[in-house]
Amino acid sequence: MTTQNTRKETVLERLHKKSISAKDIANQFWCEKQMELNYVSQATPTAAMNRGSAIHAQLQVQVYKPLSVEPVSWPDRMYKQAYENILSLNTLAQERMAREIKIYGSINGYTVAGQIDEIRMADGKAVIVETKTTTSSKFTPEYTRPHGVQIMLYRKMLQELVDGSYGYRNLDALYRMQSMRLSEGFAAGLREIGVKEELMTVGAVYTRMFAAMASLPQLSDALVLHYVNRKSGEDAGDITVDYDREKLGKDITYALGYWNGEREASPVAESDRWKCNICRFYGKQCTVWYQGA
Repeated sequence: MTTQNTRKETVLERLHKKSISAKDIANQFWCEKQMELNYVSQATPTAAMNRGSAIHAQLQVQVYKPLSVEPVSWPDRMYKQAYENILSLNTLAQERMAREIKIYGSINGYTVAGQIDEIRMADGKAVIVETKTTTSSKFTPEYTRPHGVQIMLYRKMLQELVDGSYGYRNLDALYRMQSMRLSEGFAAGLREIGVKEELMTVGAVYTRMFAAMASLPQLSDALVLHYVNRKSGEDAGDITVDYDREKLGKDITYALGYWNGEREASPVAESDRWKCNICRFYGKQCTVWYQGA
């Protein structure tokens, strides 16, 4: 009698993802169950999320003009991300600030993607700034913990891009960018706005992008969480986070326990049940603390 081995579906396959978002890893430290349900339930963005996206878009155009040609295919979108990264990184030398920089990295074999809100120059070093929208003026450790994980993860990923331990070859192994072809309309639009012929392929623009990242100045270990009032758009305060490699390493080990399939998504601890009252899944897809909460 023969037995057939069935391969267990990975967490990434179950969530229909090729890579892990740095923001998802950070959100595991708010509520891992909520993070997972955002994918499983295919939840649409909330009004607060849309407002946050609008604020980020406003901050982006203050520094550089995004690519005006609209993508229509996946290779087009990949190209646009890299080209805008180059535009943004160019402003770091000119304006001492860059915004909305898409970055990639690898953690224990997983591709991790993220988007740094801002890099600014201070005392000759590049400082990473993460902007978060809020309706509160009180920043408790429970509230800021996921943000601290996220910005430290960005610091780790960006350092690996600077020193070349992660680069074009790694991302190409995942996406096969050399074989990507731009749509005819998108390519025609690029030519119309004067994009040079040597940058007219996905592979070429990513090669240029990774070279720009490798030439960044020394990174600061002082990281800044910048809070903006979600309703008014006004500054709500800054918190400085010191980059702690050992602490980040422990957080990554915990987070990967979920992505490795070693455990199911954990709900918040009972002492943090107050978070359930501001969760859209509370009492619906998630009933962990629903009874008597």
